[in-house]
Amino acid sequence: MAHSMNVSIIARLIGVWAGLDTEKLDEISMAGLLHDIGKFKIPDEILLKPGKLTKEEFEVIKKHTVYGYEILNNFKILESTKRAALLHHEKFDGSGYPFGYTADKIDDISAIITIADVYDAMTSKRCYRDGMCPFDVIEDFEYDGISKYHPKYIGMFLKKIASSYIGSNVLLTNGKKAKIIFVTEKYSRPTVTLLEDNSVLVLKDEKDIKIAAVL
Repeated sequence: MAHSMNVSIIARLIGVWAGLDTEKLDEISMAGLLHDIGKFKIPDEILLKPGKLTKEEFEVIKKHTVYGYEILNNFKILESTKRAALLHHEKFDGSGYPFGYTADKIDDISAIITIADVYDAMTSKRCYRDGMCPFDVIEDFEYDGISKYHPKYIGMFLKKIASSYIGSNVLLTNGKKAKIIFVTEKYSRPTVTLLEDNSVLVLKDEKDIKIAAVL
């Protein structure tokens, strides 16, 4: 699955940015590749449903975390990989599933996989919706990231991801095209130059203008 590969790559990048050693990076890569293995036990009519899931269908989807742990538990695989399959939908404030764990029960590798999983899921095109603009996803993370995600990794991740778009052309919500030139402490609203006249626009100071799409 492309999603699992993407999660593996993004999660490893987070580990690199955090200065983790090669052995730990390899653990993270494997956890990313196998985090969603439990979805093989979810019926396709639910997993690939083009419309919104019912409450009952979502309860079935949620079981993929436990299924993943059970599948991996049959093999000689690192415990961190099994835990990532089980816990990658847990949130630090207890709002996740399958157990509603809080920060003290969520290990670092699972926490890293969670960030990578959410980012890729929201920015990727799915059968039921188009992918979101990366800066809208970053804004969502900014809104509840401190409470839901590992504080050691989420701020660093947002800064690095936002900075990776420096030099990229974007479409603003006012219809104008611009180039990102600087990332401020408000990562979802970087500073840009308008392509029409090279004037500078500091989006963190603009209430009604933000990035609509990366071109």
